[in-house]
Amino acid sequence: MDILSKRIQKVVESVLENEALVSGLDESAAEILQGWGIKTAASVAEKTDQLDDERAEREMYPKLKASRRLMRTIRIWLRQETETLPEERAQLWAKIEKRAKALYGEGLSLPSPEQFSGGTQVEFIQNLLDWLDEEK
Repeated sequence: MDILSKRIQKVVESVLENEALVSGLDESAAEILQGWGIKTAASVAEKTDQLDDERAEREMYPKLKASRRLMRTIRIWLRQETETLPEERAQLWAKIEKRAKALYGEGLSLPSPEQFSGGTQVEFIQNLLDWLDEEK
Protein backbone atom coordinates (compact mmCIF):
# COMPACT_ATOMS: atom_id res chain seq x y z
CA MET A 1 0.00 0.00 0.00
CA ASP A 2 1.46 3.37 -0.99
CA ILE A 3 1.75 6.36 1.36
CA LEU A 4 -1.31 8.16 0.03
CA SER A 5 -3.49 5.06 0.36
CA LYS A 6 -2.34 4.63 3.96
CA ARG A 7 -3.08 8.28 4.67
CA ILE A 8 -6.58 7.97 3.21
CA GLN A 9 -7.20 4.76 5.16
CA LYS A 10 -6.09 6.48 8.37
CA VAL A 11 -8.47 9.44 8.00
CA VAL A 12 -11.37 7.18 6.98
CA GLU A 13 -10.78 5.02 10.05
CA SER A 14 -10.72 8.12 12.24
CA VAL A 15 -14.26 8.95 11.10
CA LEU A 16 -15.49 5.38 11.47
CA GLU A 17 -14.04 5.03 14.98
CA ASN A 18 -15.42 8.34 16.30
CA GLU A 19 -18.88 7.39 17.51
CA ALA A 20 -19.46 10.87 18.96
CA LEU A 21 -19.93 12.14 15.41
CA VAL A 22 -23.18 10.25 14.92
CA SER A 23 -24.31 9.02 18.34
CA GLY A 24 -27.98 9.44 19.08
CA LEU A 25 -29.06 9.54 15.43
CA ASP A 26 -31.21 6.87 13.89
CA GLU A 27 -29.23 4.29 11.94
CA SER A 28 -30.00 5.65 8.46
CA ALA A 29 -29.22 9.25 9.43
CA ALA A 30 -25.99 8.18 11.11
CA GLU A 31 -24.99 6.22 8.02
CA ILE A 32 -25.51 9.19 5.70
CA LEU A 33 -23.67 11.64 7.96
CA GLN A 34 -20.81 9.21 8.51
CA GLY A 35 -20.61 8.49 4.77
CA TRP A 36 -20.30 12.22 4.09
CA GLY A 37 -17.59 12.45 6.75
CA ILE A 38 -15.67 9.61 5.14
CA LYS A 39 -15.98 11.14 1.68
CA THR A 40 -14.86 14.53 2.97
CA ALA A 41 -11.91 13.13 4.94
CA ALA A 42 -10.75 11.04 1.98
CA SER A 43 -10.98 14.08 -0.30
CA VAL A 44 -8.86 16.12 2.11
CA ALA A 45 -6.26 13.36 2.27
CA GLU A 46 -6.18 12.92 -1.52
CA LYS A 47 -5.02 16.51 -1.90
CA THR A 48 -1.82 15.70 -0.01
CA ASP A 49 -0.43 13.17 -2.48
CA GLN A 50 2.71 15.23 -3.17
CA LEU A 51 3.48 15.96 0.50
CA ASP A 52 5.57 14.15 3.07
CA ASP A 53 3.74 12.85 6.14
CA GLU A 54 4.59 15.75 8.43
CA ARG A 55 3.50 18.40 5.95
CA ALA A 56 0.42 16.38 5.02
CA GLU A 57 -0.66 16.23 8.67
CA ARG A 58 -0.31 20.01 8.99
CA GLU A 59 -2.28 20.56 5.79
CA MET A 60 -5.06 18.12 6.61
CA TYR A 61 -5.60 18.96 10.27
CA PRO A 62 -7.71 22.16 9.91
CA LYS A 63 -10.07 20.66 7.31
CA LEU A 64 -10.45 17.34 9.12
CA LYS A 65 -11.13 19.16 12.37
CA ALA A 66 -13.67 21.40 10.63
CA SER A 67 -15.50 18.43 9.10
CA ARG A 68 -15.69 16.62 12.46
CA ARG A 69 -16.99 19.77 14.16
CA LEU A 70 -19.60 20.24 11.45
CA MET A 71 -20.73 16.62 11.80
CA ARG A 72 -21.09 16.96 15.57
CA THR A 73 -23.00 20.22 15.24
CA ILE A 74 -25.39 18.70 12.69
CA ARG A 75 -25.92 15.77 15.07
CA ILE A 76 -26.67 18.15 17.93
CA TRP A 77 -29.08 20.12 15.72
CA LEU A 78 -31.00 16.99 14.82
CA ARG A 79 -31.26 15.87 18.42
CA GLN A 80 -32.22 19.25 19.88
CA GLU A 81 -33.80 21.58 17.32
CA THR A 82 -37.39 20.54 17.93
CA GLU A 83 -37.03 20.93 21.69
CA THR A 84 -35.31 24.32 21.80
CA LEU A 85 -36.62 27.84 22.06
CA PRO A 86 -36.43 29.97 18.90
CA GLU A 87 -33.42 31.94 20.19
CA GLU A 88 -31.48 28.76 21.01
CA ARG A 89 -32.47 27.29 17.66
CA ALA A 90 -31.11 30.37 15.87
CA GLN A 91 -27.85 30.13 17.83
CA LEU A 92 -27.49 26.47 16.98
CA TRP A 93 -28.12 27.14 13.29
CA ALA A 94 -25.53 29.96 13.40
CA LYS A 95 -23.08 27.44 14.84
CA ILE A 96 -23.73 25.07 11.94
CA GLU A 97 -23.05 27.93 9.53
CA LYS A 98 -19.84 28.81 11.39
CA ARG A 99 -18.65 25.20 11.21
CA ALA A 100 -19.56 24.99 7.51
CA LYS A 101 -17.61 28.19 6.81
CA ALA A 102 -14.53 26.70 8.49
CA LEU A 103 -14.72 23.81 6.04
CA TYR A 104 -16.00 25.46 2.87
CA GLY A 105 -14.82 29.06 3.24
CA GLU A 106 -16.02 32.31 4.74
CA GLY A 107 -18.06 33.16 1.64
CA LEU A 108 -20.60 30.46 2.48
CA SER A 109 -23.99 31.63 3.68
CA LEU A 110 -26.52 29.01 4.72
CA PRO A 111 -30.17 29.61 3.94
CA SER A 112 -32.70 29.02 6.70
CA PRO A 113 -32.97 25.51 8.10
CA GLU A 114 -36.49 25.22 6.71
CA GLN A 115 -34.97 24.95 3.22
CA PHE A 116 -33.44 21.62 4.25
CA SER A 117 -36.32 20.26 6.27
CA GLY A 118 -37.82 16.95 5.47
CA GLY A 119 -40.00 14.53 7.28
CA THR A 120 -37.04 12.67 8.72
CA GLN A 121 -33.50 13.17 9.97
CA VAL A 122 -32.29 11.40 6.84
CA GLU A 123 -34.02 13.88 4.54
CA PHE A 124 -32.69 16.86 6.48
CA ILE A 125 -29.11 15.57 6.46
CA GLN A 126 -29.25 14.62 2.80
CA ASN A 127 -30.71 17.99 1.77
CA LEU A 128 -28.14 19.93 3.81
CA LEU A 129 -25.15 17.89 2.66
CA ASP A 130 -26.25 18.00 -0.98
CA TRP A 131 -26.53 21.79 -0.72
CA LEU A 132 -23.08 22.07 0.90
CA ASP A 133 -21.52 19.83 -1.76
CA GLU A 134 -23.04 21.98 -4.51
CA GLU A 135 -21.69 25.16 -2.90
CA LYS A 136 -18.07 24.08 -2.58
